[in-house]
Amino acid sequence: MDQFTIERGLAILYPLIIALSFICCVTSAVAWTHWKYVLDTCIETNCGCYLFGLSTRTYFTGGHVAYCHFAVYGLVFPVIFAIIFGCFHVFRVCMGSGKRKTGTATVKQRSGEMIVITTQSEVQDNDVSPYYWIPSSVISAIMSLYTLIYAAIYTAGFNQSCNQYRIELIKYIQATGNLVGAIQGRISCAAVFDFMDFLHADVAMDRRRYDRINSPACYYMALISGWFAVFLWIATVWINIMGARLSRAVRV
Repeated sequence: MDQFTIERGLAILYPLIIALSFICCVTSAVAWTHWKYVLDTCIETNCGCYLFGLSTRTYFTGGHVAYCHFAVYGLVFPVIFAIIFGCFHVFRVCMGSGKRKTGTATVKQRSGEMIVITTQSEVQDNDVSPYYWIPSSVISAIMSLYTLIYAAIYTAGFNQSCNQYRIELIKYIQATGNLVGAIQGRISCAAVFDFMDFLHADVAMDRRRYDRINSPACYYMALISGWFAVFLWIATVWINIMGARLSRAVRV
């Protein structure tokens, strides 16, 4: 694997990370905007987040608003680095850097035979500095860990809201017997949130929904995009490490 191949891979991965992070933030914002007034039934705190919901004796309350702040704005930090690195490598692949060129040299032996030798320099004028790859690997590793924490928190909040609304659904339809087991163990979270879209009542006239969205689609798009972003960040770590190993011979 040469440096051009490494940079071409990074030029693909960073824009994909930006796109997935944007999808995650936008879908999280749409879901939060839709539910923030309806689920905010707490007295002393703002609990209008659709993540980490809780079924109580009176209402189904949302999680603390800080969780939705993190869901909407949490990926801005890694996106900044993805934009910086992405613009750098996309520019170099499209406008600057190219495949490593080779040269030939002819050597005449004492016997009179001519030998053609193919030469290739370790470093070219337009190569990335060999000291670039280690810091970029470290930054990518930090962003991978950060995005992993983001995805794990979102997944935990998603699962808690799903499981808690199962309890709310059982109370709403007054389920008994095997129907309780079916709701608790067989109905998917997508179906549970579909029920929430149609059955969840507005608590007051000033806290009502004026339209209806496909909440499961928003939740799953954010969830899947977040985890794919994690895997792509991990891929950038591996590729940056390959770049560091490739330039190891020319680092002083």
